Amino acid sequence: MPVRGPVPVNLATRQAAEVLEVGPMTIRVYEDGSRTDDRISAILVEILPGASGPPMHWHRFHDELFFVVKGTCRFVTPEAEVDASAGDVMTVPPGAIHTFKNASETEPCEIYMTATPGHYVDYFRMLAKAGEEGKMLSKDEIEHLMALFGTFPPDVESEP
Repeated sequence: MPVRGPVPVNLATRQAAEVLEVGPMTIRVYEDGSRTDDRISAILVEILPGASGPPMHWHRFHDELFFVVKGTCRFVTPEAEVDASAGDVMTVPPGAIHTFKNASETEPCEIYMTATPGHYVDYFRMLAKAGEEGKMLSKDEIEHLMALFGTFPPDVESEP
């Protein structure tokens, strides 16, 4: 059996989480992949009542898992709209076209999200930075940013 050195664990607290403002969403970054060799990230997405998340899209390389913590989140695909309530989990594999929004007009919702690989968090950081600088990104600029992270609008073919 190989000799293994100590491997530290990490507690990520709400108070210490990096906070990003992306449109009507507040994103708390608990793990950005820096402590997992970029294998996974973990964020909490808070969505205002009646607000929508990102435009419809799909990912070439990464899986996402959404755990609804509070409220009801509506996941939208070309086939259906599915409401997930607190305690429900939605998994989104590579290639699945999707988006999400708060299903309530009066109550906020929160979803815990993981993504593999972890560096996908940098996409949210780039969007937040543009917002902080007062930039209103064009559709082409947003699609360019998405493509940097293997994320595409529905009309882009799944193979290059």
